[in-house]
Amino acid sequence: MKEIDFYFDFISPYSYLAAVQLAAFSSENDVTFAWQPVNLPKLIHESGNVGPATIKNKAMYSLRDLKRWAAYLGVPFKMIRPGSYDSRPALSIAGALEGEHRTHFCLAVFEALWSGDIDPRKEDWLEVLFALKKLPKAWLELSSDAFEVNIGRALKAGLFGVPTFILHGKGKPEMFFGVDHMGFLARSCQSSNVLEK
Repeated sequence: MKEIDFYFDFISPYSYLAAVQLAAFSSENDVTFAWQPVNLPKLIHESGNVGPATIKNKAMYSLRDLKRWAAYLGVPFKMIRPGSYDSRPALSIAGALEGEHRTHFCLAVFEALWSGDIDPRKEDWLEVLFALKKLPKAWLELSSDAFEVNIGRALKAGLFGVPTFILHGKGKPEMFFGVDHMGFLARSCQSSNVLEK
């Protein structure tokens, strides 16, 4: 079974729209996902990119596009003003968790944030999230700098933003950027599955 690195930051609404599709994608394409938390503002800066919110017309377009995607996928969506909260405490917990625990935690965070169920601008937003999603309280004490360490790996792989997928299999890893390229990712998974048979 092939593995795909899924680079994300909780502050990225497009990462949310990708994350909610991963379970079905995994089943349909016989792949597993390795969730890789990364500090998006730092990644953008170190790659020489600029955030969409810094360009007025792009920001306005992105909001309309995000609403279209949410409607298309049938998931709730409430925009959070860029830069209004710090995702690093949640990324730190995500980096400390492994396997299914990481997946479960990350999905819970994405769903609570981008559905509007919690307000991340409040100081206790993580505690509220843990209560809402009934997550193990012990996880609140976990901490890891993996989301910072992953910057080096991400840059080496060619990343400049999230969500980004790195497909590992035979030959050179393939990179796919954006929720709108998950179709191409699926085609690549399927074509390589055929070649291996």
